[in-house]
Amino acid sequence: MQEKGPKIVIIGAGSYFFGRKLIWAMNHLEGLANGHLALVDTDPQTLETMRRLAEKAKEGSQASYTVSATTDYRKAIPDANFVILSFSNRNAHYRGIDVNVSAKSGIRMCSGDTIGPGGVFRALREFPQVMEIARAVEEICPNAWLINYINPSSVFGIALSKHTKTKSLALCDSLHLPNANYRFMELIGLDRKDVEDFSMRIAGVNHFTWMLECSFKGEDMMPRVHAALRHLGQSETDDLAKAAFNKRIAAQLADVYGVIPVCVAHTKEYLPYWQGYGPLVDIEETPPLKLFEHEYRQDQTDTFMQETADYGSGKLPIAEFHEKEKSDHATDLIQAIWNDSGRHLYVNVPNQGSVPNMAEDALLELECVCDKNGANPIPAPEMPVGLNGLQRQVLDTHELTVEAYIRKDRSLLLRALAVDPIVNSLAAAEKALVDLYEAEKEALEDWIAAPESKKSSEKLSFTPSQSVDLGMTEGNR
Repeated sequence: MQEKGPKIVIIGAGSYFFGRKLIWAMNHLEGLANGHLALVDTDPQTLETMRRLAEKAKEGSQASYTVSATTDYRKAIPDANFVILSFSNRNAHYRGIDVNVSAKSGIRMCSGDTIGPGGVFRALREFPQVMEIARAVEEICPNAWLINYINPSSVFGIALSKHTKTKSLALCDSLHLPNANYRFMELIGLDRKDVEDFSMRIAGVNHFTWMLECSFKGEDMMPRVHAALRHLGQSETDDLAKAAFNKRIAAQLADVYGVIPVCVAHTKEYLPYWQGYGPLVDIEETPPLKLFEHEYRQDQTDTFMQETADYGSGKLPIAEFHEKEKSDHATDLIQAIWNDSGRHLYVNVPNQGSVPNMAEDALLELECVCDKNGANPIPAPEMPVGLNGLQRQVLDTHELTVEAYIRKDRSLLLRALAVDPIVNSLAAAEKALVDLYEAEKEALEDWIAAPESKKSSEKLSFTPSQSVDLGMTEGNR
């Protein structure tokens, strides 16, 4: 173990999900407490709030880390061991536009941050900064681990792994171990103290992950998990969009695919079944998705930041912060790499044969052994037929989004939306692309704009003879 702790740079220090947890970790996680925490945020007021909290948190703890703060990430990253991307451009505001504008094209999103037009446009809003920072890491601190914690995590994971020379990893907090194990153990009435006897194998594209195996002391627990979800789902009531009917939907999907979705709050958005299509909507077991409540998320964010400021100023006792906060998926990954611990965590990495019937380079969320070499996926079962195709479709959408941005090619962007599993017509794909660009163009690059209509004189005028059988109408006679 190193005598000196790592230099950890967080770009987006005011992150709703991560900034405070990283500060807590610097005070409590072995190996980190004598490192250097470099805070970066483009908002000077938010940056000062987080700096005060970091300094205040050291009071009463045994930590000896140093703190720096800057609005210029290039000043923060020299000699960095870890650079974490955890920022977003007016998250709640633009997600509100994404979900409401897309709904006018018949596309319903309960989260809107990874799949559908919401996922594509969130990526487009953050891409310039993500790739600019990656180039700077290549130049200034090429040995640093670049950890993406921005949605769509899979999109940026693919971009960083295929189009940069950084040592990159992509994260999501939905499958944090051991909490993911505890969640399913408690669902079927097992005591979490027996976690060493409990095993799951989970795999899939981020937010579209599935429990392929589950056992306790060698006994198959999949039927018990399925039955528990079915039972609890019968009494579910309507809720916020991401939480509504999740157990019921999980049971329905397990009925169909024979394996169990483990991130249902997002997975239900990846499928067309709850989009409100077709004549049988009224008799569906589960109603169409509700739209993401962006106003509620903004209220949560504002309350969170006020509480953070109160901890830093002393209005709230810092002891409460130390007691209330806890470790996080990304902080645990950093610790595992720095301490070379070999801890198992779920990370988005290239498949590398872990799921044997999926492509080697498919970016999947897999259980990994995490040590000084990064995140190394362990073997998982095959992806069931049917789900395998859906996984490929989701990956195609993400990969097309990446290639569209890299090439600045609007036609590939339209193709990404046309391939997307919840876009049900080419007209909807084009309308969503046009309308979202118009609504958000202040945050987007202009290559995304619709091209001018071609003049009628430029249109093809050739009409084949009616006597020529092109085999396009009657099929095989």
